[in-house]
Amino acid sequence: MIKTKSLSRIAAALTVFALLFSGVVPFSGARAESAEIQTQQVGTVTAECTVTLPDELSGKEYRIVDGLVESYQSFKPGQSVQVGLADGAQGLYLEWFTPTSQYTVTQFDQSGATLGEDAASPFLNAYFPLKEGAVKAVVNFTGVGSLSTLAVYGAGELPADVQFWKTPSAADLLVVASSPKTALDEFFGVIATYGANHDIPTTLVVMSPGTRSAQQELLSALWYAGFDQYPAFGAFTSVNEKLYKMVKNDWGRKPTLSFITEQIASLHPKVLVTHIDDETAPDGAAQFTGEYSLRAAEENGVQKIYLASAAGGTTLDYSAPLNGIYGKSVQELATDVFAFCTSRHAYETALTLSSAFLLKESTVGDDSTGGNLFENIDTAQLGGYVDPTPTPQPTPEPTAVPVEEPQEPASNQPDATGETQDAALPQSLSKLAQLGESQTVLLGIAIGGGVLTLILLFTVGLRKRRGRIRGGAVVLSLLPLVLGLLASGALNYLSKKEIAEFAPAATPAPTEAATPEPSATPEPSAEPEAQTQGEAEADAQEVAASASDEFYRQASDPAEVIVSDEEKGHWEYRTDTLSIMIDRVNSEYTNYGGKTFPLVYFVAHIRMRDINAFRTVQAADNRNGAGAIKPWILARRNKAVLMITGDNLVESDTQYKSILIRDGKVFLDSAKNDFMAMYPDMTMRIFSPKETNASELLMDGVREAFSFAPMMIRDGVLTTVDIDHTPRIGNETNPRTGLGMIEPGHFVAIVVDGRQKDYSYGMRLSAFADLFVKEGCTQAYNLDGGVSTCMLFMGEQLNRHGNKRVGTIEDTYQRRIPDGLVWGYSDTVPGEDDPIYHRGEG
Repeated sequence: MIKTKSLSRIAAALTVFALLFSGVVPFSGARAESAEIQTQQVGTVTAECTVTLPDELSGKEYRIVDGLVESYQSFKPGQSVQVGLADGAQGLYLEWFTPTSQYTVTQFDQSGATLGEDAASPFLNAYFPLKEGAVKAVVNFTGVGSLSTLAVYGAGELPADVQFWKTPSAADLLVVASSPKTALDEFFGVIATYGANHDIPTTLVVMSPGTRSAQQELLSALWYAGFDQYPAFGAFTSVNEKLYKMVKNDWGRKPTLSFITEQIASLHPKVLVTHIDDETAPDGAAQFTGEYSLRAAEENGVQKIYLASAAGGTTLDYSAPLNGIYGKSVQELATDVFAFCTSRHAYETALTLSSAFLLKESTVGDDSTGGNLFENIDTAQLGGYVDPTPTPQPTPEPTAVPVEEPQEPASNQPDATGETQDAALPQSLSKLAQLGESQTVLLGIAIGGGVLTLILLFTVGLRKRRGRIRGGAVVLSLLPLVLGLLASGALNYLSKKEIAEFAPAATPAPTEAATPEPSATPEPSAEPEAQTQGEAEADAQEVAASASDEFYRQASDPAEVIVSDEEKGHWEYRTDTLSIMIDRVNSEYTNYGGKTFPLVYFVAHIRMRDINAFRTVQAADNRNGAGAIKPWILARRNKAVLMITGDNLVESDTQYKSILIRDGKVFLDSAKNDFMAMYPDMTMRIFSPKETNASELLMDGVREAFSFAPMMIRDGVLTTVDIDHTPRIGNETNPRTGLGMIEPGHFVAIVVDGRQKDYSYGMRLSAFADLFVKEGCTQAYNLDGGVSTCMLFMGEQLNRHGNKRVGTIEDTYQRRIPDGLVWGYSDTVPGEDDPIYHRGEG
């Protein structure tokens, strides 16, 4: 019996080994990769290094190792970052929040001797190869600098997204764009076609740099397309780039003209491509850029000028395969690079490229073919030109679920020294590899072994001899199955190994932060143990990675699931990355006098996998924080799926407020009250006055901070302050607006109707706080309430006010508001001029 058990265990072990080897059962290595992705330091050994900041900045290291370009640490002259290098480290990669040339990188060996010193790179993203024997690298600041990300790469091939830029010295093609967004939308195809495919010297000028994220997305997209000429970023900014007059005033006519003229004079382009100079341009900034690019090009030797316009007669073919990019077309590249553009995912589902161009001026004659921007220009006179031949790409065996991985162009595949290498896929695979790629062959081998095992089991293995089953016979019967699985696994392994020797390195797609599955949160009680910033962020990422799909769009659902059931008081909006579920609650409220009144409030559970699903909106075109409009107009103007009242910004009551930040702009930096901030790791954090300042928040990557007060729950603890007697807002039963967080990416917005005793009485702040406790929130903050209170879904207001307006606490009308908190963007939201059925008035 013991022998039989031992033989059975051996057989089971062989079977499990065969399953693992064949790929039927996955190894646990995928878990480690997942954890690495969560830290946004993919492919690095940064975690194995020691990063030391000056004593006065101790504890802020997380800002430069979190992999987020919107967070950063500012340094003064004389300060430094010291990096103790992991064994085998081959390179240091620095991503700057703003470009700087006021630093050096020095390397030291084990004895402390200097191995070398590198001067600063002028680029936002810069790679510094490490010398053999280097155990420490020091970034020394000779001036002011703001560093977003520091990463260290280990031995082996560098990831394809490590960028090695070059400074353009001349350009036969000059592209002038207003912003990173319009550069991708209108000119990505032009740059990929001529700058990468034809290898024509090309320079991109971007007038307004936009956010650091927008710059990173543009750089990543260009690099992926095989373009290595660093763009020239201008320093022009406007509070509202949609409006031409505002851009004209903010940028200035003379500075704009001078900047573009300098670019043309220094680069001597033969062809200039820019935006259309009329109201059909993407926005006011694009129109102004087009207008002043035309003026700057006058009598400057430009042979042809094209404007991006649907009415243009020259149309580029974006469906043709390109050279050196593994046969991908411009359109296929655009599909890949959209994954990098995470800041746009809340608004768009794909890049919509401009392919039509209007020939505005030409000194070499009109176009006749209508498909080439360099028609009538002698290519022999260009600084560079190749007649492209698409790189062939082998056709894989069809599988049940084909997955296309984004691939890095061979022309940009760097080695450890920063040099580029060309790579090509094989024309054909060996017969052995072809067998290993065929799922039919692999399955057939495994099934054949299984069938033979069944036959042996029933004829030999399971036949009893002297009343007992023989263990040896069972093991012998299992051998065909084990051998079949081993054979199929070996074929599969050899096939993948052969393909891997030729396959290009894939660019890892940006990892979307997942929203955690909600779990019951106990009523706040004891103060939790304090965590460091890094520990808190690590916990947030771990929780967010365990999200459940049940709250989001299902595979069989349309792209946007929208439910509006006013009768039952239930509303829903679900996509792949955003889930909003709203319920109307009809209840009762008992006041201090013991009288009971009806109460109506709305609870919205918001789950999101991407911080960009959240944003703020303002009523004023000049984004000055003042001015107010009706909530439904504000929501519809910004295509908001869900909008609630904000904090009234600087429209009024600034004497009670602390820090106010909107879209990275600081409106107020004071210390008079509690305030709340939204962090890029999809957490909401609450601060007491003087606990931090606006500058520190910005370096943490915060772009939105609110101050109305008071806090209701902080870090799981219900406030012990008598908030019912908060000056100006607490000592009444009022309509209320508030926001809470259950866990990272899972928020709760609650709006309470009030001042209408026959419909809804309203609440005191203490009772309002209890609602967030009931929902399981660990953070909760009070926002502007009273007659500013509103919650809108798909452009219609859910809550309601009365129509009384007497200028006292008895007012029940819907007040105009200057700002709002918004989740989601949908083109299905009605426009301002469309019928409105629920204005929140009576």
